Amino acid sequence: MPRRDEERSSRRTALSELIQSETITRQDELVARLNQMGFDVTQSSVSRDLAALGVGKIAGAYALPPARDFGFPGLVSGIPAGDNLLVIKTEVAAANLVAARLDGNNFPEVVGTLAGDDTVFVATTSRDAQRQLLRRLGLPIS
Repeated sequence: MPRRDEERSSRRTALSELIQSETITRQDELVARLNQMGFDVTQSSVSRDLAALGVGKIAGAYALPPARDFGFPGLVSGIPAGDNLLVIKTEVAAANLVAARLDGNNFPEVVGTLAGDDTVFVATTSRDAQRQLLRRLGLPIS
């Protein structure tokens, strides 16, 4: 199943990039563009991805929700890696700051953190805790 999660994460990243770089007004356009990029998607899978990413329409075109700043500058993405591990990607050199803020907030979902340069490993209490933490951070839930 990790393969499926990786594919979904990769597809959602590509979908986000499409929405940011092009003016797209219909789901069938998104399906066609993703298929051209090598993703085997249907309208229903794109619809689920749009909902998970919090995408809406502004002036008739798809748009990502505005980034939310919860005191965690430099956040890029969060990807579950098993039931109790969340991998958070940050901008270069932001991982230690993000890990320190996660630890300092004493979120009940967080057991502990380990930071590199642009990656934070977050041990969580459960898969549900991962989802709750992603919501807190304003990151898409995969």
